[in-house]
Amino acid sequence: ELTALAADLLSKAARPAVVAGGGVVRADASRKLRALAEKLNAPVVTTFGGKGAFPWEHPLSLQSWLEDRHTTDFLEDADVLLVVGSGLGELSSNYHTFKPRGRVIQIEADLGKLESNHPALGIHADARPALQALLETVEERADEDATHRVREVLSKVRDRIAAQELTLEQHVLASVRRALPADSPSFWDMTILAYWAWSAFDAKSPNTMHSAQGAGGLGYGFPAALGAAAADPTRPVLAVSGDGGALYSIAELATARQYDLNVTWLIVDDGGYGILREYMTDAFGEPTATELTRPDYVALAESFGVPGIRTTPESLEADLAKALAAPGPSVVVLPAVLRMFAPTHLG
Repeated sequence: ELTALAADLLSKAARPAVVAGGGVVRADASRKLRALAEKLNAPVVTTFGGKGAFPWEHPLSLQSWLEDRHTTDFLEDADVLLVVGSGLGELSSNYHTFKPRGRVIQIEADLGKLESNHPALGIHADARPALQALLETVEERADEDATHRVREVLSKVRDRIAAQELTLEQHVLASVRRALPADSPSFWDMTILAYWAWSAFDAKSPNTMHSAQGAGGLGYGFPAALGAAAADPTRPVLAVSGDGGALYSIAELATARQYDLNVTWLIVDDGGYGILREYMTDAFGEPTATELTRPDYVALAESFGVPGIRTTPESLEADLAKALAAPGPSVVVLPAVLRMFAPTHLG
């Protein structure tokens, strides 16, 4: 009866929208999500944990720009918002600034997350059977304006980023995307390039982009990538870390070499804890204890018998593609100071 009520609300909505979280990916429900969105003509935004749950370039795709006020405003304006496989936690709610004005329908397998942050028509279910039930029940909705509204939001996001002179960051992220095979998994540590990737990286397909945004743990990227390479040695795997995070798991170079795992480790070396440096400078005018004494990562990798190369933003794509294509482990070090785009949740 809850599904029937949800289907009725969505069928009669004037401005429906969908937030797709990690639950959609884990339930292997991406195709059902796409079919439902197309039947309802409902724009879809994916959370950072739900990357790849909806095609990035689809006309109804709002992509993953959840840390942007334009997206937040759009979702607040939805008269019916379907949230699938997400608890609308800190990151997915633009740091709890998201205040929905319409009716929220939440499908969530984790009972502890159901209606935990916003009142909703809560459906305690796995995403796959719940989306199938909605597909069988909702009425097709015509909405010629939906794709226009999506383009408008994405255009505002692009304009906001363009005004901040962040060409280097966008170039580096685009180089990583072009170098990485579409079906290769990537594992992102807590580092500025990963924070960009949360919003701006096209995962290409479900269950290929992984990060530790839920726990915020430094050192996650490389060991997680080794696990993926051990589980499936047929595809190259990418790990991305900053120089600070790399030091948390540097000893795993021995593991990578001993088991000849197909992992390429991209280390962005900005001399310290870059995001903390940025936060402190913005808040206090100068950073404290963010700079690090660190090794020569190329020489260190080679001391383990792992090929290493020092690259530049201009040669990153070619160097990374070459490393990913070569069998066994490798390290690519990019000396670069990257900046985050300005937050929109501070008012």
